[in-house]
Amino acid sequence: MIKTASTTIALLGTTLAFGQAPTTKDVGQPPAYTPVRWNENYTYLKTAPAKDLFDPIKHISLGDDIYLSLGGQVRERYERWSNFNLGTGIQDANGFFLHRAFLHADLHVTDTFRLFAQIKSSLEDGRDGGPRAVDADEIDIEQLFFDIKVPLPLGPKDAATLRVGRQNLIYGAQRLISPLDWTNVRRTFEGVKLSTQISDHTLDAFWVRPVIVNKEQLNDGDGDQSFAGIYDTIALPTVFDKAAATKLELYFLALNQQANAARPADADTYTIGARFSSAPKPWDIDAEVDYQFGSSGAGDIAAYSLALEGGYTFVNCEFTPRLYLGFDYASGDDDLTDPDKQTFNQLFPLGHAYFGYADVIGRQNIIDIHPGVQFTLLKDKDYAKLVKLRADYHLFMRASTDDALYGVTGAVQRADTGSDSSDVGSEIDVLLDWQYDRHLSFYAGYSHFFAGDFFEETGSHDDIDFVYIAASYTF
Repeated sequence: MIKTASTTIALLGTTLAFGQAPTTKDVGQPPAYTPVRWNENYTYLKTAPAKDLFDPIKHISLGDDIYLSLGGQVRERYERWSNFNLGTGIQDANGFFLHRAFLHADLHVTDTFRLFAQIKSSLEDGRDGGPRAVDADEIDIEQLFFDIKVPLPLGPKDAATLRVGRQNLIYGAQRLISPLDWTNVRRTFEGVKLSTQISDHTLDAFWVRPVIVNKEQLNDGDGDQSFAGIYDTIALPTVFDKAAATKLELYFLALNQQANAARPADADTYTIGARFSSAPKPWDIDAEVDYQFGSSGAGDIAAYSLALEGGYTFVNCEFTPRLYLGFDYASGDDDLTDPDKQTFNQLFPLGHAYFGYADVIGRQNIIDIHPGVQFTLLKDKDYAKLVKLRADYHLFMRASTDDALYGVTGAVQRADTGSDSSDVGSEIDVLLDWQYDRHLSFYAGYSHFFAGDFFEETGSHDDIDFVYIAASYTF
């Protein structure tokens, strides 16, 4: 077993990206660290003086227009549960630790060729019953790909980039496609992607397969699944606030799955979706809608989802509070004895950011109404680049009382054994984020899930308590 010498973990990678983010512009300032790391640009260091401790390894010149950039992250998290999984199975009442480390090397050969490699180690220590599937992967390749970039004769920054190899995917608000940075073992894919950048317009086309985690051997792609898509991100003009970052995202996704031990039948799920986001201060809005069709075994698929969130920030008040209200709906099946399927497929999401950190609920057969408030407690201090406190409340209901309740992995969380209740329960989440400086960050949180009538009528229904604290160092 490989021991990580981490002293702790980066700020939760639930920062929501607006579309497939283009590489940070070369403006002479260090880019923000991102979960995927490949969209950080350090070419400004070719001429700018080093200011940060790690600047010397961010742009290592190897010759004319050839340079190497190195980086990594160590993260440590402690978790403690009471009534894990509503009182069934392992309870983890004594708490346990999750260790994670990344190292990457990014080689650029002129503006045409790039090789990116990232290794990881994810370990668990002290959990009753051993690691969960998302807890441990002793050492493996997280990302390993090459890019070939071809300029387009339309503008100085316009280009088409072909990427081949193992890679993280991150799109939109990560509701359907995310590297899932929250978990100790992140999600990654292997395949090809073609990204075309024309002005502020990004069009991606990809074909990949998910990587299956084997915690003690090298991972490999899932030969029974393929995932393809076209994702278009368009920056829209904003009349009243040019800093509003108004965007429209349009996409088509195809998930093709062959029958195996985990799936009784072949399934082809096609998703058509759109997302609109804008933040004209003091308002912000995020709306996303999806429709799914295809086939599952002998039945047809017809499912949909809707996600809305709007907020208002009191910019002239102390702690600049932001009040927001969200609504999520994902369809469920109306007859489990019928081969036709109306249960929405959540694909590869960042679930807990929208359905609570206790990770009881997935984006399938669910209605979630969630108000919340966020405060900026400190900003630009010597010991606190940014400190935020956030509190959320979730009210959960089944969209269809004829379907099961599904968990964060997409599997059945609780089968419908005859209950007519739509009341799933509710959850309170409190999260404190502390960005100490550019490299060091902390977060801590508490979640309480209140089991509703559906759980009471179908089995174990103990309320869940979840406490966690984490720290990370990113370079």
